[in-house]
Order: sequence, then structure tokens, then C-alpha cells
Amino acid sequence: MSRTSTALAATRGIVRQDYTLEPTVSVDLVQPIGRQEVFLNAVTGYDFHRENTQLNRGRASLEGGYVTSLGICQGSAIETYSASQSDLAQIDSTQGLKNLRETYGTAVGVQCGLAQGIQGGVHAQRQETFNSAQVQRTADNTVRSLGAELGYGNATLGKVSLIYNYSENQLPNQIIPGQPVGNGFFSTTYGVNLQHSFGSRLQVGGNIGRTLVKRGFAPPGVKPKFSSTTYSGQASYRFGNNLEIDVGAARAVLPTSRAGKLYDITTSGQINAHYRLGTRIGVNAGYRIADVKSNVDTTTTFRVITNSRSYTTSGSVTYRQSRHVSLGVDVVYDDRNTNLPEFNYTATRVGLMATFEF
Repeated sequence: MSRTSTALAATRGIVRQDYTLEPTVSVDLVQPIGRQEVFLNAVTGYDFHRENTQLNRGRASLEGGYVTSLGICQGSAIETYSASQSDLAQIDSTQGLKNLRETYGTAVGVQCGLAQGIQGGVHAQRQETFNSAQVQRTADNTVRSLGAELGYGNATLGKVSLIYNYSENQLPNQIIPGQPVGNGFFSTTYGVNLQHSFGSRLQVGGNIGRTLVKRGFAPPGVKPKFSSTTYSGQASYRFGNNLEIDVGAARAVLPTSRAGKLYDITTSGQINAHYRLGTRIGVNAGYRIADVKSNVDTTTTFRVITNSRSYTTSGSVTYRQSRHVSLGVDVVYDDRNTNLPEFNYTATRVGLMATFEF
């Protein structure tokens, strides 16, 4: 719960072991209108803590939009909103633990082409994130991005395409002395995307590219720009009708969600197994490793985590009693090591779930 050592948890005023109740309601609505469609996906709930009642908070996630078909093209416009209490693993200080993190997003795009032949598309997105706690507001950010893809696909080859992405990341409250506006950085990625199926059992896909990052401001002695290989890949293999194995890996440069830093370079790998025991029982197991490296030169009043490695082991069992009712139990074990030992921790979470569908 505290995501820190015992000593720092006491300083934070957090009880390390806690029980939570998280009732959740979700609604999925789709309304076709000829060749068009409007939809709304909504999830809302509240987190109750038995010990750490100061972290009690509501949460919500909304996604709504419009999709239309125009000949061989499909256009979309989507609005999103999410709000929740920040995970304490994303907070590097002893202050601002009670923090509402809200994100608003708008995305539009057009994708054209058939399964056989030339395919392409463009998309644009704007996303804004706000934090309620004063000490966390330097992590508020606005991201504007633009992407394009041009490729070719057929049943034998699969899909091969060239991709381009540009993003502008602004942190308006991360004030730099002598600068008229806040901090920020720009990134440009050129790459290749591949998708292919080997029969009905094995599907693979992913992209690899070169990302150039340029800072809006760099202190003396710090390079204003750098480049990095970035990628995202996944593969799925089915053993018969009951067992499926998924593996994946990714590396990306992202705006940080922590106060006192500018960006995170996140590298991760994971494997998951899904097994069906008949028609009612499903078993899942997974393992994930994630490395996060961040810029180290931002001036703050507290030390920040600039290097971390997390190991996550998870497992769950789900029992579907009927079309409308399912029960489940999941166990998650986390082990994190950072450059600040007081933020190292191990944690075990056991969850019981009851789902009712109408």
C-alpha cells in the first residue's frame, strides 16, 4: 500500500497493510446509425480503505465517440476522461499523497484501404493531465501528437507499413528560472510496423523505430537532444483450444507522471498464460519486468527516483457461474528497486471479485 520502506511509510502516515473495497459499475452503449455508429463506455466506482481512509476517493473512466464509414475509409472522433487517486508508487515525495489525477483526451483519425492492397491513415490527439495536490502539479502536462501510416497488406504477407509520429509535450507548471513558459520536450519517431499470422495458432506484430527527443530547455552540461531505438511487439500462440501464451516487449519515451521530472524512458517485457478448465473456469498467470529511467537535472525541493526496476508476478482464477454472474480471485506480487532505497518495496495483493452482467 505505502510503496515505500517501513520507515518512510511511517513518515508518510500510511499503514503498509490495508483492506480495500472497490465497488464498480460499468456501462457499454452502442447505437448504429446506418453506416455510422456512436458509442459510450463508462466505468465508475469508489475505493474504500479500512486503514488509510485519507486515500478514499471516487474514480471514473469515460470514452465516447463517433465512427463512420466513407467508401474504403473509416473516420473516428473520440473523447476520453479518467479520474482516480494516484498510485503511491507514482509519488516520490512524502507530501501530496491525497492526489486526484484527471486526464482529458480528444482523438480524431481516418484509416483507408482494404485487407488486400495499399492501406494508410492519419490521426491526431490532444491529452491534458491535471493533479489536485500542490506538490504534484509540476507533473501536469499537455500532449499534442500527430501520426501517419502507409503500408501494404495481403493474406500471404500480412501487413507491412511505414509509420511517423510527432508529439509535443508541455509541462506548464515546471517553471525554469529565466524562461517565459514551463518546461517541455518534442519527439519524432520514424519506424516500420509489421503484422503477420502463421496459420490460426500464431499471430505476431509490432513496430520498431528511431525516436529523436529534443528538450525545450536544457541546463548547462546537459545535451538538449538525444535519440533512442523504440519499439513495441507482441506474439500470441494457441496450444489447442484451451491454452494461449502471450509475450510482449516495449520501449518508449513518455512524459513523466511524477513531479520533479520531465520524461521517462520505459523498457518492459512480459509473458502471460491463459488456460480454460472447461467452459466455466479460467486460469491466468503472468510475469512482467519494467525498467524506468528519467532525466536527472530538474531542480526540485526533494529527491526524485531516476532509475527503477520492477518485477510483477500475477495469477488469477475466474469462475463463470452463468451468463450474468462470475466470481474470481487474483494475487499480485510486486518487487521494486530504485536509486533511492527508501522507495524500494515488496508488496502482495490478494483480490476477490464478484461480477454481475445485465
